[in-house]
Amino acid sequence: MAESDPTPPTVVSAPDGTDRLWVSEWYRIAPQTFEHFELFFQPDAVYAVFAEESFKSLLLRRDGRNRAAREVGSRALTASADRLLDDERSFGIPITEITAVRTVPGSLLAKPTLTVDTTTTEHTFHHSSRRYDVDGLRRRLGRLYEDAGFDVTAASRDWMGRLRGE
Repeated sequence: MAESDPTPPTVVSAPDGTDRLWVSEWYRIAPQTFEHFELFFQPDAVYAVFAEESFKSLLLRRDGRNRAAREVGSRALTASADRLLDDERSFGIPITEITAVRTVPGSLLAKPTLTVDTTTTEHTFHHSSRRYDVDGLRRRLGRLYEDAGFDVTAASRDWMGRLRGE
């Protein structure tokens, strides 16, 4: 199956008038499933809007996961912060709890990652496309959160997918 072109970050206006950065097609790995999220970055919080869940089993997987996630994200573009959290699996992270944001590009064997560290936990998301431009995302997040009191940093991988410097 051919990998679709990744959706670039999109800036839209939130209902409160601030800019909202939407990044599409991210997922977290759970013990039995992949939990797909659409991520919205705003000056006061990061919102992970639950899009759907797919099973790790090849027999239970289905096509169209990315398309379905983008549809959820496009419906949420102009939603209020409260509406973004309508699904019980969606969650928001207040900016005051974030201690760091890290991006790692994809490689031949590894998918790009985005990690949001908080005072109590870490949320790691993987992108569905190995070609996703995390450097562009990191630069946009750096500008959005330049006065937020935490760093938006990058790590790199070698061609095999191993993190450099570790």
